[in-house]
Amino acid sequence: MKASNLKHRITIQHEDVTAQDPRTGKQISQWTDLATLWAEVTDLSTRDQIAAKAAQSTIQARAKIRYSQTAKQISSSMRVKFEGYYYRIDGNPMADPDSRREYLTLNLATGEKAWNP
Repeated sequence: MKASNLKHRITIQHEDVTAQDPRTGKQISQWTDLATLWAEVTDLSTRDQIAAKAAQSTIQARAKIRYSQTAKQISSSMRVKFEGYYYRIDGNPMADPDSRREYLTLNLATGEKAWNP
C-alpha cells in the first residue's frame, strides 16, 4: 500500500464505562482514543449509496488503513473521528483479498446523534 494514498488522519476510539450515575443507575461512559492513523478515506459513489439505502444501510464512506497490531484490534464497537465528525464502524474491518496483512477497510456509517451535536 503506497504511503501517498494515505492522506487523511483518522482517530479510532473505544468506549469505556467509567462510573454509574447514583440517581438513575445509568452507566456513564466516555470515549478514549485507541490510535490515530493515516488512512485513505473515500465517500461512497452515488451507485453505492443507492445500493446501501436499498439494503437499509447508513454507510457513507470507507477508510483504508495499513494492517498493524493496533489496527487488528479494531472492531465494530468502536467509532472513527474524521474531520471533526464521528462515524460508527459498520461491521468488523475487512482484510485485503490478497495477503490479508496489507490493509484493512473500515465501513463508516452515520454516527449517533449524541456524538455529533
